Amino acid sequence: MRSLPPIRDVVRDVRSGASLEPLWRDARLAIRRLIQAPMAVSAIVGTLLVGLGTFAVVYTVVQKILLDPMPYKDPDDLYFVWRDYGRIIDMNRGSLAGTDVVELQKIGGVIESAAGLRRQPGTLAVREGTDPIEIGVMFTSPNLFELVGVAPALGRGFAPGEAGPGRSPVIVLTHELWNRLGADPAIVGTNVRLNGQVYRIVGVMPASFAFVRTTESLGPPQHVDAYATFDIHLADTSPLAGSYGGLIRARRGTPLQAVTATVQAVGRTVDARDFKSRGLGLYAVGLKPDLVARVRPALVVLAFSGVFMILVLMVNLASVLLARAAQREREFAVSRALGANGAAVARAMLFEGALLGFAGGTLGALAATWGVRVLVAIAPLDLPRREAIAIDGSIVAGVVTLGVVLGLIAATAPAWWASRASLLPAAALRGSGGGRSAGRLRRTMVVAQVALSLVLLSAGALVARSLDRLLSADPGFRPAGLVTFRLPMPIALFPEMSGV
Repeated sequence: MRSLPPIRDVVRDVRSGASLEPLWRDARLAIRRLIQAPMAVSAIVGTLLVGLGTFAVVYTVVQKILLDPMPYKDPDDLYFVWRDYGRIIDMNRGSLAGTDVVELQKIGGVIESAAGLRRQPGTLAVREGTDPIEIGVMFTSPNLFELVGVAPALGRGFAPGEAGPGRSPVIVLTHELWNRLGADPAIVGTNVRLNGQVYRIVGVMPASFAFVRTTESLGPPQHVDAYATFDIHLADTSPLAGSYGGLIRARRGTPLQAVTATVQAVGRTVDARDFKSRGLGLYAVGLKPDLVARVRPALVVLAFSGVFMILVLMVNLASVLLARAAQREREFAVSRALGANGAAVARAMLFEGALLGFAGGTLGALAATWGVRVLVAIAPLDLPRREAIAIDGSIVAGVVTLGVVLGLIAATAPAWWASRASLLPAAALRGSGGGRSAGRLRRTMVVAQVALSLVLLSAGALVARSLDRLLSADPGFRPAGLVTFRLPMPIALFPEMSGV
């Protein structure tokens, strides 16, 4: 004979089932009531789809560009270094000389390593008889990939001796350029012609790796298709010519103040040696802040606009749910007469709000997946971190959760009113049209919705007006009929400049 479970376990199971039964019953009733009102549900879910989908696109752009860390090892320890010419000329953001990079490499202390960077356009021919293509090439110190902590996906990076005069020219492709050339793994080890010179392909970077060098004027970042090493020694370049970007890695956890002090000390050395103490200085800026500085103000405004849009959406949803609750006052009164209490009525309204928010959030996340792809397709190629803009599972989960929370918050006021209104079934049965309390709540929500909408529309109008003025500004010449073009001029054609 099978032994019976302890009586306390039976009591606990019965109590658990009894506590969950009202919730399941309320959920089933909420679903049934929503099915019986397809037009209202379609309007509410459609509104949530548009609002949450738009917010998801905005949130994705802001998170991927501003919030997510750079895809490097300990990215907070990476800094760009710039020249401040101070009293020499009016330029506080200038490129470094090659000799400046050498000083940063040998200073030690809090600076673990440093690399020089110089981007140039190049003409690449994969094999004889094929049309060459124009690419952006980042000429760099051999230690760049070790400095950022990313290894090639295919092949290898640069060896320490693969730089300077007499080197064997080698090149590492980005994953994007590798795909353009056919995505053949066997391309590693083959030769290509870059600006007429033979280079051997030694590696291909991962798809997630994208490195750009910002410009002196905080203009568009410079896109890179391939990497090669310098054909000169940086110590042999002119100390007066600022032609190189400087990237340093600080020792892990070093505060910005210590990095700044060390870089400034290098600047004083350079100033005394090369500029006769006329006022040259060096300063460091975090890699990501330096990269996104140009677009940060616009993205911050976009983020605040998204928050305001969610507030407007919440008030709008609460107004609709309250109006729907006022129309169902007789139904609440009948439910109360049949034994339902105020808590049950409020629970039903909250369930409806949560279900509507879940449906709107799910559809909004699906729509945002398509919207982000369209945005990336039409976005400028020089948008910082453009390749990282994509919706992932965490963003989908966040948007769906936001939809549920939004539905619950929006349903709170209608649920509170419905639970109180159902205490007067006789008045409800006479069809008073929602009562004074419902009217006051609706008016309050309408005022809040209009106020938030005005703030959002005013900000949008100011941005649109500023953009219109920018586009219609007089450039100082007649642009009609003018065409611009670029003509790459390989440095090999100008040997007298190769040591600059």
